[in-house]
Amino acid sequence: MIYTPGPWVRLWGVHTTQLPETSAQAEDVRSLLASLIEEALPFLDDAPTSHKPEQSSPWKYKSTKRYEHSDSPVDLYQRTVSARELQAVAKDHPEPLIRDAKHSSETWFLRRSLHRNAAEAGTASWEEWVRYFKEKHAEAEKEFTPTVLRTRRLHEWDCGALELPAGGSTWTDWTLKLEESEHKMPAPLHNRLFPVVQATCAARDRHDFLVVQVAVRRTPEEDGGSGGGDGPVLGVYTSVERIRRTEEGSVEWLMATASDAAGVLPAWVQRAAVPGQIAKDVNMFLKWVATERKGKRREDPVLDDDDTASS
Repeated sequence: MIYTPGPWVRLWGVHTTQLPETSAQAEDVRSLLASLIEEALPFLDDAPTSHKPEQSSPWKYKSTKRYEHSDSPVDLYQRTVSARELQAVAKDHPEPLIRDAKHSSETWFLRRSLHRNAAEAGTASWEEWVRYFKEKHAEAEKEFTPTVLRTRRLHEWDCGALELPAGGSTWTDWTLKLEESEHKMPAPLHNRLFPVVQATCAARDRHDFLVVQVAVRRTPEEDGGSGGGDGPVLGVYTSVERIRRTEEGSVEWLMATASDAAGVLPAWVQRAAVPGQIAKDVNMFLKWVATERKGKRREDPVLDDDDTASS
């Protein structure tokens, strides 16, 4: 699939009015899911791999990180979606949110790591990747990320048994959720609240799944006052994540993100910090999953349906 920037997987996000009604059935969400996967798949397909050198990719290599709890190094890349490209998208999609957005360039960062498929220290098994990223993404992220204070699921749509074609495969096992997470910031900065609409799906014919999270823009009334006073500041976060088995039997973990923590934090400071932050996620997850594996907790909080707990 050839990547052409679209209106959905963008940092300008979506407004709650663009989401399906809470009573929507599977066929009512088909169009949104198709739009998300048709933009997300080719965006990551451009990433360098062992079979696709960097020279042929718009993702430019930045650095490689190594961590104590990961057998695999983490390669970091950067990509810019130009202001001209975004202006062209806005011209073709004149919805109010897109029309009124600042059409400056988007800076995306991507990490890639390749892991042995084993339930052992330094790596994880395929079943663990599915459980903690396809099935319980937000809950697991709160468990292994110290700065995530709480997560909350605001709504989950019924996707039924939808099957959608994209990228030469049929994608099944769809989920669609409206969620938010609060992240702790160092003093004197206010915490950040990131609302997202999250879609997940899996390829029918192989071990391969996708997680797409798009920033959600809400009115102050919908947020109950969030983003003002002493409460958390509303940030925006959009990401595309793909985890799949390779032909050699390893597990490839790709994650690309663009974000804006808003507030008084300068954009250049955020851009400098993001690559290191997303690379550390690999180390934090593998450290945490090793602890889970040892059975130090009799009851796994990730399996708890109460998503409102906070640390």
